[in-house]
Order: sequence, then C-alpha cells, then structure tokens
Amino acid sequence: MKRPLWVTIVIVLQALLGVLLAATIVYLLVLTRSKEILAEPEAADTIHGLLIGAGVLAAPAMITLIAAFGLWRGRFWGWLLSLATDVGMVAVLVYSIIDDHEIDGEMVALAMGFLVPLILLLLPSVRKFVWNAAGPQPSTNLG
Repeated sequence: MKRPLWVTIVIVLQALLGVLLAATIVYLLVLTRSKEILAEPEAADTIHGLLIGAGVLAAPAMITLIAAFGLWRGRFWGWLLSLATDVGMVAVLVYSIIDDHEIDGEMVALAMGFLVPLILLLLPSVRKFVWNAAGPQPSTNLG
C-alpha cells in the first residue's frame, strides 16, 4: 500500500520533534558544564535544575522517536503513541502558558510544534492509512 503524502509529513514532523527534544536534552547537559553556569554563585542549584529539565524531557523524547518509528512502519501503536505524546505535550505547554498568566512566544511556538502534528494525525487520510494497515490484510494468494 502506497503511503499518502500526509502520512509522510506526519512521520517527518514526529521524527523532527523527537530529534528536537533529544537535542534539547544534549544542550541542557552541555550547559551544566559551561563556564558561565559554573561561575554563578549558586551553580549547584542551577546545574541541578538543568539536570531535572533534561530528565523530564527524556521520556517524551524517547516516546516521540519510538512513535515516529511505529508510524514509519505503518503500525497502529505508532499512531496511538504519537497521538498520546502530542496531546500530553500540548496539554502541559498550554497549562504552563495559562498558569504563567503571560504569553511567551517561545512557549507558544513549542506548543504549536506539537499541535500541528496532532492535527495532522487526526486527518482522515492519515487515520485510514494507519488503521487499515493495522487491520487484516487481504490475501494475495490467487491459487
């Protein structure tokens, strides 16, 4: 079965989100060794906060990459995992924006980064492709 364009776009976006989250973890870990952070008066607290941030992002990064792999393989669980991860990340980011009582452009952009693939996952062509791929396949045996 040929993969529709929207499915390919969703797969690429999910993979990019996973890579972005993984790169953010690496960036936070590199920051813990930077001279500027180590020179601060309360460097231990700052480093501890950066390590916590990296740890919190580790689960969504791994799940997003695994989900992108599942989508690439045309598996229903990849679609479901992508949907759950995107919903969870959008919910956390929107809650953070609302809780801060301040609209931060970076937080909105990050929330939109997860909202766009979420919407694309719900497109009928994407759902039909993944759901049909998960169901029983017709037999090609003509004999």
